[in-house]
Amino acid sequence: MSSIRKKGIITTIIIYFGFLLGAINIFLYFKFFRTDYVGLTRVLIDIAMLLSSFTMLGTNFVVTKFYPYYRHFHKENKSDLLTIAFFFSGLACLLLLAVSPLIEPLIVRKFIVKAPLLINYFYLVYPLTFFLVFFQILEAHAWNLNKAVLPNFLKEVLFRFFNTILIILFITKLVSFHTYAVLFSWQYAGIFAVLLVYLLYVKQLNMSFNISTLTRRLWNKMLPYTLFILAGSVITILSTTIDGIIISSFSGLDYAAVFMIAQYIASIIVVPYRTAASISSPVIAQAWKVKDMAKLDSVYRKTSLNLLIAGAFIFTAIWINYDDVFKLIKPDPIYYLGKPVVFALGIYQVIELGTGMNSAIIINSRRWKFELYSNMVLLICTLPITYFLIKYFGMIGAAYATLLSRTIFNGLRYAFLWKVYNLQPFTWKTLVAIVIPVVVYFLVYYTINLSNPLLNIVVRSIFFVVLYAFLLLQLKVSEDVRQVYGTIVKRVKNLL
Repeated sequence: MSSIRKKGIITTIIIYFGFLLGAINIFLYFKFFRTDYVGLTRVLIDIAMLLSSFTMLGTNFVVTKFYPYYRHFHKENKSDLLTIAFFFSGLACLLLLAVSPLIEPLIVRKFIVKAPLLINYFYLVYPLTFFLVFFQILEAHAWNLNKAVLPNFLKEVLFRFFNTILIILFITKLVSFHTYAVLFSWQYAGIFAVLLVYLLYVKQLNMSFNISTLTRRLWNKMLPYTLFILAGSVITILSTTIDGIIISSFSGLDYAAVFMIAQYIASIIVVPYRTAASISSPVIAQAWKVKDMAKLDSVYRKTSLNLLIAGAFIFTAIWINYDDVFKLIKPDPIYYLGKPVVFALGIYQVIELGTGMNSAIIINSRRWKFELYSNMVLLICTLPITYFLIKYFGMIGAAYATLLSRTIFNGLRYAFLWKVYNLQPFTWKTLVAIVIPVVVYFLVYYTINLSNPLLNIVVRSIFFVVLYAFLLLQLKVSEDVRQVYGTIVKRVKNLL
């Protein structure tokens, strides 16, 4: 098994374990938290992500794109690239604090009627934002060092584990909700500190505080790249967080909580993309550096096919068991309103995964400015569509706005890479990867209907996995899947 595939499997396991913790947290939210409390945590994270897209200044992408040059130039592994990233992002964080008195009155006007709780806790956005920025910079550095496993563990597992502990403290009345909310806002500080200590321990944080000749030579390339990536990142984050913020403004934190739960369920589908991004982004950057188009084509096709297979599998598994899971949990009736949201967002996530690593390929290419242009189109589509659909149709309007705008967005990127670089990921296997889950879904869903919801989940899941895997292997859809299966079988035989 290749080292990349091995790291990918380990990272996927870590991320799904994190999602298991997240599912536990969601269950505890269902049972013990007021819906406006749940909605508050969602909106705080959304606002922090939006603000971090400004204060990040695109430095995490700069660290990834230009690292191959600095690695070659600084043989002693001591460069000023990371120093520059922290310096400018730190300045941006200080600027955010300076302008915060101008931001908060706007927040009060928009949320005082429907979401007054947010007004009381808005200040918690700042520690969330600042340490999210600093963590993402270190995360990009760790990716460059081929150490993607630890940052993925920190943000997917440890972050949620911290939250689990805080939730238990609140449930057992050892802390008030106010204390819970304050500690919740410092979780990114915790995982940032862990990653920082680790990199210092392994001596991979050798930052130079002198501006190198390489930086002076690349500055005229780095600055416009940073500005374009900044604009693109802001637009991307705005388009993905605006729905929860608008829902809170129009309908209140209760409905934001429902949307958050639905979005969390759909986000399980995108886990394989996170794994692929952390593993393949440095590979793509290096391939562009040496102009290895064959490597780019291979990465694009493989990630597209394998991510489509994984995404369709996860979405279908969720949809087969959705009703039975809710019968078991028995949440507040308001949460049942999220089912059509899960479906629309699930379809969007499958489309997103099916287009592979198009974003990483564009960002690291010489025509990286298209990243901004495509994101501008996304924003132009997203903002008005999301606003009006939420206003007239509520949460489901937000979900369909996301599905429509992101489909257009990915279509533009697909067309761009095909026309400019003759890169396109789809083959006849793509169609097979779409047909298999559809066929298996109808076979399982309409033939297995047991009265006990837990038993129904177990039996349906077993049949679904077996049929899906059987068709996938027999039709030889993915060589990577076959190799992973072969490795697993071999190790099981050796164990026995």
